[in-house]
Amino acid sequence: MNLFHTLDESTKILKKELEIPYLEALIHTGENLIDHGNVYNEENLLSEKIVNDLEKLYKEVQLDDFEPEMIRQAMQIALLRGMKEDYIQPNYQMTPDSLGSLIAYLIEIIAEPEKNIHLVDLTVGTGNLLLTISHFLNQVPNREISRSGVDNDELMLSLASTNSAIQRTPINLIYQDALSNLLLQPADIIVSDLPIGYYPVEDTIQNFKTRFKEQNEKSYSHYLLIEQAMKYLKDGGYGFFLLPSNIFKDEKISVLLDYVNQVGFIQGIIQLPKEVFVNEESRKSVFIIQKKGEQAKQQEVLMANAPDFKDLEAMKTFLGEITEWKKTNKE
Repeated sequence: MNLFHTLDESTKILKKELEIPYLEALIHTGENLIDHGNVYNEENLLSEKIVNDLEKLYKEVQLDDFEPEMIRQAMQIALLRGMKEDYIQPNYQMTPDSLGSLIAYLIEIIAEPEKNIHLVDLTVGTGNLLLTISHFLNQVPNREISRSGVDNDELMLSLASTNSAIQRTPINLIYQDALSNLLLQPADIIVSDLPIGYYPVEDTIQNFKTRFKEQNEKSYSHYLLIEQAMKYLKDGGYGFFLLPSNIFKDEKISVLLDYVNQVGFIQGIIQLPKEVFVNEESRKSVFIIQKKGEQAKQQEVLMANAPDFKDLEAMKTFLGEITEWKKTNKE
């Protein structure tokens, strides 16, 4: 009873028959599975034989037999295959599970979330990072998590919608430029694997403090997204952002740091292990910011290097050190 096998085989059949990319076919097959294995064929684009083949595949699995996290893992493998086949651009590549799990641990230790959490990702993509973190945080009994995600790519948002529905883990999805005015409830925690690059629409960011003001100079999307995140965080709320480690050597970094110091506190910078990345240039860090608020204060900034995720003993020690840091800074 292999869920990935069913997802992959049915997706390949739909891809071939409908002559569409793998990821679009995956959306179709996800919707069929959500509808208890009924094959959507309103315009009769699929032959009777193909419908029968698909129904037979869908009968091999019952979604109710799987925990949401198991479904997420199967969907993730299918999404990775689709991104490879469809040549998806680097900014839409999925955040590895190991990084999502580490961020979830960091949220639990550092942010100490309440029983009710509004968790937001301003660059939600397929929803995998948001869902990974959500499933982890949901292990606390009686905790209620509401989720919101923003993206301006229709395909990615459709994938996120299917991904969340098949996992029975709803996300309020907003199809919009994340830097425009959002109809978004204030967040307790914002997580984002930030796309790196220049933002093209100058009119949208006229009032942003992290905009570069020199004439004809394009501003950094990642700086602007951090500023936007701070606007939508509750007072005392936390942002956990994945950024390239070398960003702190950028000559423009003072623009970001000056802004962050006005509205919040940098509570941590955690360099991620080199083993997770293709090369040193692509290596990332977790940038942890707390928005100013009654209970918020500047702690001694947590500067740390995460160990290789495969070294379980080192990881246990590392998380213990962060717990100790949090305890010391609370006193």
